[in-house]
Amino acid sequence: MAINLKSTIAILGGAGKAGRPLVEETLKAGYRVRLLLRHPEQFDLLDERLEIIQGDARNPMSIQTLLQGCEALVSTLGNPKGENTAMLSTVTGLLLHSMHEFEISRYIVVSSYYETGNEQQDVKTKQAADYMQLNFPLFMDDRKIEYQLLTNSDLDWTYVRLPYIVQTPATGNINVGVDYLPGQQITAKDLACFLVGQLTDYQYIRQALFIANS
Repeated sequence: MAINLKSTIAILGGAGKAGRPLVEETLKAGYRVRLLLRHPEQFDLLDERLEIIQGDARNPMSIQTLLQGCEALVSTLGNPKGENTAMLSTVTGLLLHSMHEFEISRYIVVSSYYETGNEQQDVKTKQAADYMQLNFPLFMDDRKIEYQLLTNSDLDWTYVRLPYIVQTPATGNINVGVDYLPGQQITAKDLACFLVGQLTDYQYIRQALFIANS
């Protein structure tokens, strides 16, 4: 499907600290947005181009409802707070099935998983990867399966690996690295702008990349 300003973009994780700015930036760019939320009553953003669906990403019917009629999917989804069961690989499996059904090829996802098979050329990046694996092994192993599912698919995916997200004004300065993390943080607004830009920029199709502010 061709992605243009009349397209509807599906978003997962839209209530989080990365997701809310993503929803705002997607609407600002002119797209229609379909958003899946477990607790829509807690989301106060109103726009005539925003459709909110109540549901859980682990529910196949919720995923079907979210994706029907959309041209692309952007996900900032993380594990729900207070839940210790890894879920993102399960959600990814559901997404891949439904995206094929609805002929959606563009999928952009953010992640804290740093070990994707590329050589880690930077000491700080390797240290960050080791820290995440040591402290969050269950979730990093789940992310590894998520990444493997993507690489084995035929989708036009982009896997965006992040440093610490901060809620400060956008800098407009985004650095991209393939083998190493080019900074220690990124603003949620800069991240949102980058993700929305990937809807029509195919430079990083089927690539795992790092982004950060300088």
